[in-house]
Amino acid sequence: MLKQWYNGYNFAGTEAQKVYNPFDILLFIDKGYRYHSYWFETATPTFLIKMVEKNRYFIPNLEEIVVGEDVLKTFDIDNMPIETLLFQTGYLTIKSPTTIGTQYAYVLTYPNLEVKASLNGAFASIAIGATIKNKHFYQLSQALLKDNFEMLETIFSQHFASIPNDWYRNNKINQYEGFYASIVYSYLVTAP
Repeated sequence: MLKQWYNGYNFAGTEAQKVYNPFDILLFIDKGYRYHSYWFETATPTFLIKMVEKNRYFIPNLEEIVVGEDVLKTFDIDNMPIETLLFQTGYLTIKSPTTIGTQYAYVLTYPNLEVKASLNGAFASIAIGATIKNKHFYQLSQALLKDNFEMLETIFSQHFASIPNDWYRNNKINQYEGFYASIVYSYLVTAP
């Protein structure tokens, strides 16, 4: 369980090169061996959340995204792809090296459960706020644990009903559709 929560940072692309987050391990021991999002809470990525909200990124793509080596070397903060920013800040790590044609590339993914659950929890808060999100997460986890599909339907109906219908006027529907699909994905990724 410790490995799932805090291991997984990989800078070389091989299984043997994965490392634990030492800050998490120290706090895990200090706090009585309690699994918690220690690192994420000390560096809540407000700027990332705002960037995702503004640009309406499709979050499920972050699960296993392929990027060229040149993309990871981008340092122009005004024109930095979200994948590069997430990689450089530790929210994504190398899963494996690959190629795109003749160019070196990498498959990126979340480094561990702490980052995956915490980052997606923050993304889920974009649409509805933290208080409602926590209520929905609890209801969602209960529905999934009890195989209660009627409750699941109610939760998602409430979520989509909370989206203001005027957001679709004079906007590109496909951008918003993908964005809200990302929010639903974030719900499911953080549920047990």
